[in-house]
Amino acid sequence: MVSLLISKMKSVKHKIPVINGSNFRDKYFYPADTHIDSGRFEIHRREDEAYRCQPLITANRLDFYMVVLVTGGEGIKTFGTKEYYIRKGMLCFIPPGMVTNWESVVDEHEGYIMTFDEHILPNLHAYPFFQVDGCPVITLNEAQQQYFYHYFQEIEQEYIAGQPHQLELIKALLTVVFIKTQQLYTVTEPMGGSNAAIRLTAAFTALIDKDFEQKLSTYAGLLNVTQNHLNDTVKAVTGKTPGTHLHERMIKEAVQLLIHTQLTIAEICYRLNFSDQSYFVRFFKKYTGLTPGQYRANSKR
Repeated sequence: MVSLLISKMKSVKHKIPVINGSNFRDKYFYPADTHIDSGRFEIHRREDEAYRCQPLITANRLDFYMVVLVTGGEGIKTFGTKEYYIRKGMLCFIPPGMVTNWESVVDEHEGYIMTFDEHILPNLHAYPFFQVDGCPVITLNEAQQQYFYHYFQEIEQEYIAGQPHQLELIKALLTVVFIKTQQLYTVTEPMGGSNAAIRLTAAFTALIDKDFEQKLSTYAGLLNVTQNHLNDTVKAVTGKTPGTHLHERMIKEAVQLLIHTQLTIAEICYRLNFSDQSYFVRFFKKYTGLTPGQYRANSKR
């Protein structure tokens, strides 16, 4: 009886594919002529065309470690049995053997993804964020985001340079990242909610990513919830109200129009349904720190 149970458990386990260095590229990224060998160490930018994440990655296990710094983009990530709404300002840790999957909410993603094997540093499994029953997602404030981004940039530069002792320098920088993370680590879950709340938030984000010109009541109706419920749920999961998400999406569109078109500020204001150009300028500056004209001028330097 015991042997039969063990046999069944092994059978279930092996239904979830194990991702290694040779098939990681095909499973996680859009097809491209880029080779990944995650057997030792690699770091790549998530916005790099060759490393654009697949919109849907079904349940799998890695046979190496992965660390992801999220500076842009949103999606739902499952770590073991827990779902997290992943967004800007999160640092994610995946140890070998943990079952994970991914569902992208928006098209564009930014940040860094690092992969490495267990031999790069001793006792990686001792860090709480790499433990199966630990919290694999750390939420960073703005200052902490800048701190970690600096170190990831340093690691990337050493990786690209490929100089002698490159791996030793990377190990030293990784150690700093892990020790700093451990200082920030708490068993308290990052801001989140039930699976239903996470799914509703993802659905709302996907709607405004495609069409940001509707009223919040319209989105609530499309999602079959009240506007109050939508507001409470989205704020609980992301820390921001639906209105703030909508405004940030409008800013994103304005930035694209400023950089990639010759439209005047007045024309962009009209396209975004602002009746008052001076209000649009104040609105844009509130979120970016620059006027539309200043932002356009800076982008051309």
